[in-house]
This record gives sequence, C-alpha cells and structure tokens, in this order.
Amino acid sequence: MKRLLVALLFCGIVATASGACPGGWYHFATSCYAFIDAEPLGWTEAMFYCSTLHAKLVEIGSSAEDNFLKNHAWSLHKNESYWIGLTDALVEGKFIWQTTQDDAVFSDWAPTEPNDAGHLEDCAALTFGYHYQWNDAHCSSKIDFICEKEIEDDISNPIG
Repeated sequence: MKRLLVALLFCGIVATASGACPGGWYHFATSCYAFIDAEPLGWTEAMFYCSTLHAKLVEIGSSAEDNFLKNHAWSLHKNESYWIGLTDALVEGKFIWQTTQDDAVFSDWAPTEPNDAGHLEDCAALTFGYHYQWNDAHCSSKIDFICEKEIEDDISNPIG
C-alpha cells in the first residue's frame, strides 16, 4: 500500500510539472512563454495583451533564458522580431523591466545598440536582423511579442 501511495504521489508530481504550461505555451525553468505572432502590436498594446493572459511581456534574466527564447524564435522560421518587456521610456538610457521596475542585470544588446535612433527608440525587442540580439526600437512599431508567466500562476489558473 505504501508503494502505491508513493507511486501515485510521484505520478502526480510528474503530471503537474509536465502539464504546467497551457497549450501553445513553452516551458523553461519556472516560466511559461507564448510567442504571439498572429497580430503584431505596438509595445504598449503587447504589454496589455499579455496582461489579458495573466502574463507580462517577457523579462529575460539570464543567458540561458535568452538562448532558450532565441532558439525557439529560430525554430518558428518566421523571420520576425519580438517585443520584450524592457524600456527606457522613463529615463533615457536607463533600461528597466516594465513589470518589476528592476534594472536589466543581464542584457544581450546587438552591436551599437541601444542607440535611441532619432531619439525615438525606447522599447526593446529580440530582433531578427541581429540574430535575435536586443535592439531598441520605436514603441509604436507593430511587431510580434513574447508573453511570460510563472508556472505557479498556471497551476492556480489553468485556463489562462
């Protein structure tokens, strides 16, 4: 009987871990990611769209996470760029993650970026033309985007 309980407990843990992300979302570490490419949006609209999914524009904290996102973007074969949740709209040159207001400790800027071209580029994206390194872009540009949510959110809210 004890073995049966242990086996059931183990199966429950495995099922929870493997089914933690909703359909269409991709799991990495403690988060789920959705690559939204059906309708490109401006940065603010993309941020709002993610919030309707109980998520945020992705906040990249490590090279491992960055590489996961780049590899997945390449695998989609869409040759598109993707908004991330980084902006310097409040203080030029001081990039912060919008949701947490934390400084970007990790970054992967493309060469000569961020450059605030025309003094109009305040939002960051993984840019196809730079092999998905980061680029600052005009926030109203309509591009694809990546939403992120913690796995714990998915367990308590499996629908969204």
